[in-house]
Amino acid sequence: MAQTGVLLTKEPAPQSIDVCELPRKEYEVACNTGAYTSSGLATAGFRTAKYLRDEWFQNSYARYHQAFADRDYSERQRHESGQLVAETGALAQRTQLDSTRKVGERLEDMHCWKSELQREIDELSSETDLMMAQKLRLQRALDATSVPYSIATDNLQCRERRQHPDLVRDYVEVELLKVQPVARAQRGRQALALIEITQGLRVHTALCLCRTPDPSDSGISTTSK
Repeated sequence: MAQTGVLLTKEPAPQSIDVCELPRKEYEVACNTGAYTSSGLATAGFRTAKYLRDEWFQNSYARYHQAFADRDYSERQRHESGQLVAETGALAQRTQLDSTRKVGERLEDMHCWKSELQREIDELSSETDLMMAQKLRLQRALDATSVPYSIATDNLQCRERRQHPDLVRDYVEVELLKVQPVARAQRGRQALALIEITQGLRVHTALCLCRTPDPSDSGISTTSK
């Protein structure tokens, strides 16, 4: 070692020890190693000694009974699976039959209602035709009553414009005064009836449009058959 208080100008040389003075290393030969041994991780947990005869029989019988137990379990599973398949198939068949029956009943109801609706549409169409004919007759009657009413009104107005010597109430004026209110009342009743028939025709037309079946429904019903 360097002494204290001495200034070193260069790195001191390392202390060396002679090889012959070091302790001698002893090597131990590994036991049970090599290519033909059973040591190592590959043989961990395995028995290296041979089984006895009784142990071999016990092990074989245990494997035999385990195989039988596994086979019985597999048979039970297969049997239960078969039963489940049969029950599911029967349930599906019953459901399909019930659905088919309900669909058939629904189609029958639809055809019944369709026939009833068509009958009502035909009745409405017939009634609409009758109302159209009645409206035409009322229009003609209203036009026919307009002539005598106009004649009576015009004659009365002409008589009122006469001068004093000719301003008389004779038989003709009396009859004209009778015809004018009758014609006016008749025209009023005909006009009121014409308005009612027009409103009825509007209602019947709306009902016919609402109850007219959709052409696509016939295609659906035909396809359903």
